[in-house]
Amino acid sequence: MTSAVLSQGSRVWAEDIPSRRAVVMGMARTGRAAAAALARRGAKVVATDMNEPAGLAGELPPGVALELGGHSEETFRGCDLLVVSPGIPATNPFIAAALDGGAEVITEIELASRLTSTPIAAVTGTNGKTTTTAMLSGILNEAGIKAPVGGNIGRPMTEMVEEEGDQADVFVCEVSSFQLEWSPTLRPRVAVMTNITPDHLDRHPDLGEYAALKARLFSNQGPEDAKVVNGDDPLTARYLGGGAQQAFSFSRKAAPRQGAWAEKGEIYILMGGERERVCAVDDLSVPGVHNLENFLAACAAARFLGVGVAEMARLARKFEGLPHRMEVVSRSGGVTWINDSKGTNAGATAMSLMSVEGGVLLIAGGTDKGGDLSPLLGPMRERVRKLFLIGEAADRFAAFFESAIPVERSGTLGEAVRRAAAEVRRGETVLLSPACSSFDQFRDFEHRGDVFRELARAVSGGVES
Repeated sequence: MTSAVLSQGSRVWAEDIPSRRAVVMGMARTGRAAAAALARRGAKVVATDMNEPAGLAGELPPGVALELGGHSEETFRGCDLLVVSPGIPATNPFIAAALDGGAEVITEIELASRLTSTPIAAVTGTNGKTTTTAMLSGILNEAGIKAPVGGNIGRPMTEMVEEEGDQADVFVCEVSSFQLEWSPTLRPRVAVMTNITPDHLDRHPDLGEYAALKARLFSNQGPEDAKVVNGDDPLTARYLGGGAQQAFSFSRKAAPRQGAWAEKGEIYILMGGERERVCAVDDLSVPGVHNLENFLAACAAARFLGVGVAEMARLARKFEGLPHRMEVVSRSGGVTWINDSKGTNAGATAMSLMSVEGGVLLIAGGTDKGGDLSPLLGPMRERVRKLFLIGEAADRFAAFFESAIPVERSGTLGEAVRRAAAEVRRGETVLLSPACSSFDQFRDFEHRGDVFRELARAVSGGVES
């Protein structure tokens, strides 16, 4: 693995950190990591949050000032660097105050990229990015390449930079559209875009802006870099053209000019004019068309980084999947219970439905993001015998789907599980894939998935897959 040299601009910027008056806005995990990294490098740091996280002072280096339970406009106007949490929209008035005061606004992942010369492999997209990130890291590790995983997947990238330093060969990072809003110089060695479907339209005004934010991942790449996009998705395939970087694609339907694809039950790679077989599609240990796409994307990125097909095939056979992503939590009495709590938009839930054989009792609903539900109509009619709705989105979902399939408003996840258990038949699947975020009834999608797992095992007798 060839390391990139820290650009002169980033080196000068990093050397100037001791003179910075920095505000870090939002004290979730990424904010804490950013505040710690800046403080250790000598910046004067104010950490601020609308809430009052318990024990925060003990988690940060000495000298970090805390402003909790609210924000001070004076603090924002007085800083020259603002690191903003990805959960805070660009329209926030305190960001505007910092900009008015002349501050530079960046995200934590942008900060981390300026503090390391280690190459970055970055994965974005609407669905599949977490699994693709994990698969890519796994393939690289199979080849003896030290490739820690972080970013939007859970571990802040600044934390990886601080702890791994120059020991890592490549940082593999999941990157959200929110993290790309304030990342003007981020330059991945390889950038992957899995797909684009309507999501977060409560934050972004339209699909075009959402896609354009995702595509910022490509904007700083040069001839030594590469982008990998989904050739089957029109919204991503349009980014194959243009740009100074090398372009690769992946497809379940046709061989690309360069990249990875599936054909007649086999997986292939084509780069530099050489076609190589990776493995059979059936060798992939995690089922579903979405996981096939994720694996193809990871293979294309790994091949660009110099990994051979043998390492890809080994990962295919051993990869066990991730919690809350089509996770089989129980099989009992001929019934399968699947936790797909990470299915937080219509596109993700549609792909999950098409990956399940037999009849499905679907549990969906939660906090409505306002996205288009029409991608779900076909899979619903084809696979779902009954839909159990929970949460705030229940009324809109019911109005949209009740003419196509039987619908029941269950209200809570516990009631939906109880009703599904009473009605499911042998050979069928009870699938939690909400097509919504979770914040009306749960802390996050992990909490929702954990609760479902416990409920499913309780009603099914606790027999796990």
